[in-house]
Amino acid sequence: MRTERARRPAAVAVVLLLTASCGFRSADAPAGSAVATQQLVTTTAAGTEAVDSITWALYRDPTSIDPITTGDYPELTVTSLLCESLFRQQPDGSLGPGLATKIDYPDPLKAVITLRQGVTFSDGTPMTAADVVFSIGRNRDPKAGGYWAPVFARVKSVVATDDHTVQLTLTEPDYWLQSALSFAAGDIVSKAAVTRAGKTYGTPKGGAVCTGPYKLKKWQPGDALTVERNDRYWNADVRPRVREIKFKGIPDESTLASGLQTGEVDGAYLELPVSSLDQLKKSEAVRIYRGPSFLVDAFIVADTDRGILKDPRVRQALSLAFDRDSYITSLYRGTAQPSRALGSPGTWGAQKATFEAAWQRLPEPTVDIAKAKSLIEAAGVSGQTITIGMSSEINKLVTEANAFKSAAEKIGLKVKLTSFSANAYGSLFLDQKARAQVDGFFTTNFPNWADPARLYATLAVPGAEQDYGAYRNPEVAGLLQKARGSADPATRADLTVQAQDILVKELPWIPIVAPDTVLVLNKKLSGATVSSQHFSAPWATGLGGVK
Repeated sequence: MRTERARRPAAVAVVLLLTASCGFRSADAPAGSAVATQQLVTTTAAGTEAVDSITWALYRDPTSIDPITTGDYPELTVTSLLCESLFRQQPDGSLGPGLATKIDYPDPLKAVITLRQGVTFSDGTPMTAADVVFSIGRNRDPKAGGYWAPVFARVKSVVATDDHTVQLTLTEPDYWLQSALSFAAGDIVSKAAVTRAGKTYGTPKGGAVCTGPYKLKKWQPGDALTVERNDRYWNADVRPRVREIKFKGIPDESTLASGLQTGEVDGAYLELPVSSLDQLKKSEAVRIYRGPSFLVDAFIVADTDRGILKDPRVRQALSLAFDRDSYITSLYRGTAQPSRALGSPGTWGAQKATFEAAWQRLPEPTVDIAKAKSLIEAAGVSGQTITIGMSSEINKLVTEANAFKSAAEKIGLKVKLTSFSANAYGSLFLDQKARAQVDGFFTTNFPNWADPARLYATLAVPGAEQDYGAYRNPEVAGLLQKARGSADPATRADLTVQAQDILVKELPWIPIVAPDTVLVLNKKLSGATVSSQHFSAPWATGLGGVK
């Protein structure tokens, strides 16, 4: 995200049909602690009343509504209402049909996608196999400037074999493909509309034409991006009760809190922790819902072959010294859990029992200063300095960096905090020269779909999208590549767990906490999704007024 990362998409988006609430106790936390058992919901009850217009807050203004360049929260939240993917992520992280009804593998190097019939774009024109081939082709073309080419790395060619069938020929087996087509990379755009708009497609001038339940009405940069109900929507069973949604970027916490309490703002997903959450909890104007999330708050080692952090023992010591419970209380106001691994429970979209058992086997991330000190002494780095990248303009990073500094100093290390401007902080994700200035920096990250392997592959496979620290372990990379090529979901999960066990020990990224999805909604409304599904699927189709 821009405030923490000028989002380089990668592991970047995904998920969670359960309308009943589910409980989750993180790391067997004691009742009454910051991480005690909490009731999480994946949806709110469907609204029943028609609503003419609402205002929805984003942490900043959107910059694009072209799916190939929507990699951050504001763009994803808007575009998921306008555009639809070939397969749809459900609120519980599972996959279902979308604009396609199924995917078959007649042999390991061919994937055949059967398209749903009767789908139309928001301008009334039919969606065809040619639009699908075109849309996937744009994502595969690095010259198009899109984010998602890496997820199609094993695709050799894409052709329409008839009006309702598309065939992908692969260079090697790829059983992540259905998942890859369930978020922005699988969104289908109108070939005719993109051709007409050219380079302006997805901008205020060029707009966008997709198949979703909403369409662009007006976009005034610096003011609002307004979408309206698509009355031509192909799915006759879905008719949003909210006619119009105005999206506004509101980066200031106090302005956001005030707007939510006065009714000037009707709802928001709090993608970043806000200090005003306790104030909002007491408000008579809003309800706060917590749901599962793909997110993980983590510390990235800038170069695993440089400085004292090249020694896994030092990384382990930092993890042991960091007080996650206090961090959750002070910054997240209780809306997160200590994370035992980067692949948090919200990412277990399939094979949940396997991932849960693996999670429970991992050590509970509790503070152990004595053990951390012994690791520092064994590594021979007592008194040495680590440089942490942060931004004094971003409250979360200030809090996190100081908490890390305190932890490091307690175990005999010195810490230098190097501050970047809010805009420049993103260079740590884009520029190796910027990373060379620091030993580590922070991210709030997430996979594009509900599978821990997706996130792990982006940081552990050489040359992948988030290969920031040049972490090299051929065993981990091999396990993940083998998982991608396995047709059996159980085998994929087992291989992923094996990779996870190594990553937890070597810690190229140190998992800190797993934030919840936090939805703040005016009490007069209900029906929004409360999960990471709002990054990839229409989250407001059930939204409406309540009496």
